[in-house]
Amino acid sequence: MGFKPAHKLVFSMKWQTDLCFRQVYVYMRKLFTALVVVSLIIYVFVALRLLIFRHAMLFSQMLENIGLPRHHSSYNLVPFRTIIGYVNAYVDRSLTRSIPIQNIVGNLLAFMPLGFYLPFFFKKMAAFKGFALTVSGLIITVELLQFILRVGNLDIDDFILNLAGALMAYAVCTRTPIKRLFTTIEDNT
Repeated sequence: MGFKPAHKLVFSMKWQTDLCFRQVYVYMRKLFTALVVVSLIIYVFVALRLLIFRHAMLFSQMLENIGLPRHHSSYNLVPFRTIIGYVNAYVDRSLTRSIPIQNIVGNLLAFMPLGFYLPFFFKKMAAFKGFALTVSGLIITVELLQFILRVGNLDIDDFILNLAGALMAYAVCTRTPIKRLFTTIEDNT
């Protein structure tokens, strides 16, 4: 019964330790990815509830509303009109202070999670142009759905704030050390 030389024993132990850490790392990555998928599903349901189904209407009722005449102005295509109006209302207290804050902050936060989810799930979304175009398309789709289904107003300021929020989250998740916390799912295979 011979003994292994010390350097071979140390190498063998290091290799086994590295293998164990690698297995734990792979397991943790899969767990993290599963948690991200679950959080994405929750985000989609909450976003749909708040942005499209917030008035608890049935979808069939929304479809019936499509042809009805509008009784008030339900669109704004002038950039910053609504934002300036809310800032003025906040300053002169013509509205309850919570209304302007909820609207501006809510619009900033609404699409922020996409700054994390899109680059996480789609490698091409790590590029700024692809991300900005995709998020812009999603926001425009939501704004048009709200307008057509009569569940909200079509407002360019909503678009501006939604896009600003998504871009802020994108910058934090892709341009800072936080980027190292995740890689895209395609890299995990």
